Amino acid sequence: MELYKVGMRVEVVGHSDGFWNSYYGAKVLRVDRIKLRVRYEQIVDEDYGEYTVEDVDLKHIRPYPPESFDVSYRLTVGDDVDVYDRDGWWRGEVVFDELDDELMVHFSYMAGDDTEEFGTFPYDDVRIHQEVKQVGKGFAWSHVKVAGPK
Repeated sequence: MELYKVGMRVEVVGHSDGFWNSYYGAKVLRVDRIKLRVRYEQIVDEDYGEYTVEDVDLKHIRPYPPESFDVSYRLTVGDDVDVYDRDGWWRGEVVFDELDDELMVHFSYMAGDDTEEFGTFPYDDVRIHQEVKQVGKGFAWSHVKVAGPK
């Protein structure tokens, strides 16, 4: 049984300078032993005006995270989150949550680099960050560093 199938929605994990800690939605077009051919959901090839198609190593692919979580939970300072910005999801940490409908998030984009950024985003553009691990012939998801209910 293959972990990934043609037509499956996945995320490509950013794996080049300036894109660490980012995730991009894509659909699987072809499955090989060590790579998947994917079509990105938001990234358009400027030369052709079509969604970008790319062969990606399996180590840079994860299933698309489940969208269900406790809807009564309110994100708060210290929560590890993903923010939708610039065509993908960027991992950060909530640093201020006293705004009406927005959160201030701190990003550290590059592992081992001092590049940092802060931004304010509406709740609708923020999700709890989840990590995935392979369990047998499937996947298990877990939340990371959630501060707790308000």
